[in-house]
Amino acid sequence: MNKLKTAAWLLLLLTTGLESFAGMIVKGTWDRRHEGKISLYRVEHGRLVEIAASFPDKENRFGFYLEPQAEGFFVIGIDPAGSQMSKYTFYAKQNDQLDITVNDSTYVLNGKASKENTEMARWHDFMQPIEWKAVYFNRARSTYTDFFPLLEEKAVAAKNYRAAKTGNKSFDAMFDTWRRFNFQQTALNFLSTPRTMHPQTSDLTTFYRGLQLARWGNDASILRFPFAVNVLTATGRMEARIKGEERPELAKMIPQIANDTLKGEFALEMESMLRSYVGLKDHEKQYAKYILTEDQLARHAATTEKLAKAAAKAGAPAINFTYPDTNGKMTSLTDFKGKVVLVDVWATWCGPCKAEMPSLKALEEELRGQDIVFMGVSVDVEKDKQKWQDFVKSENLQGVQLFASGWSDIAKFYEIKGIPRFMVFDKKGNIVSTDAPRPSSPELKLLLQNEMKK
Repeated sequence: MNKLKTAAWLLLLLTTGLESFAGMIVKGTWDRRHEGKISLYRVEHGRLVEIAASFPDKENRFGFYLEPQAEGFFVIGIDPAGSQMSKYTFYAKQNDQLDITVNDSTYVLNGKASKENTEMARWHDFMQPIEWKAVYFNRARSTYTDFFPLLEEKAVAAKNYRAAKTGNKSFDAMFDTWRRFNFQQTALNFLSTPRTMHPQTSDLTTFYRGLQLARWGNDASILRFPFAVNVLTATGRMEARIKGEERPELAKMIPQIANDTLKGEFALEMESMLRSYVGLKDHEKQYAKYILTEDQLARHAATTEKLAKAAAKAGAPAINFTYPDTNGKMTSLTDFKGKVVLVDVWATWCGPCKAEMPSLKALEEELRGQDIVFMGVSVDVEKDKQKWQDFVKSENLQGVQLFASGWSDIAKFYEIKGIPRFMVFDKKGNIVSTDAPRPSSPELKLLLQNEMKK
């Protein structure tokens, strides 16, 4: 349903009775920041796909009308679709209705709801204390020291949780799996969001140590759940972390998955991280065999087209930038024509940037003596210049190290809004990629070697 139709339905919902409709009516009040739009998402292969948008009125009321082709989960929330924040999952079926109020920290049901959504709400109430700390990191300000004890307490309680039978056998069976999945999803989300303190592997609790990817790898029906593939990959990474693997790779997780459709989803998840057409072609050699369903083939074709178009745009002259190095000498990108240049835009406060440095150092050592320059450009602000210099020295960072004094020209020229950002320039000073793979990905080495051959 398009946005104009959705707006029209909202007007109808707010001015007429529910008995006029045969599908499912969803309405409510969103008393939380929403930027003027509430979205309705369907769950498609474990991903959220927006199917309608409602624009709340002055009283923050919103509404949707949908005709479910089959019973199943849907999500109400606000953008972005990839974030679990401000997303609430419900159950859709014909001739049903749902009325909710989203307040500052949770949601509540208004009036009479279906037995299925009453159970969904009851489970959400049970999960809300850990969801609040795990998902709403920017408000809860939780760290593992207070979250882990609560998580373990809830894990014990979850084993004894008893859902009421709704009379809908399909839902009741699915809901049992959903609860276990949702608990795991919430626990893993805590570890993937910014915190002021981060646990060491030795700090991880019994719940995390019991996670096994293989337990979820037999049944593609979990793709009915929001963020399904994200949870699977996070589970695999956690299992690898417990075993002592520094940089767990998705490729190593595929053998743990028995279901062919789920293997294809993992292959596509790896594919979504690629930044170059040459990397995609290399990826296909090993993983194209897993991409089998019609939907998976369509998504693979879309990625191929996107990366092929990006490769076709490469070759434009680089936009030059000039900054001081560790000795104060002004150094420019154009000083290195005749060599391939890998630029790492980073900062001392950036955890993901520092996580890439071991891989970056290993790559630099492997390619030492070849026609390539490794250049680091720090976007630390001027007051942290000494901190940057100390970090460069203590970490023994090699190559060319420049100081950009914050989000200056390089960020403006190359539209850098997040770091780390890696960029590659060819021997003629032209752009190869302004959003290159990270050093932890074998794709970057492949890309650099391809350029050095030219």
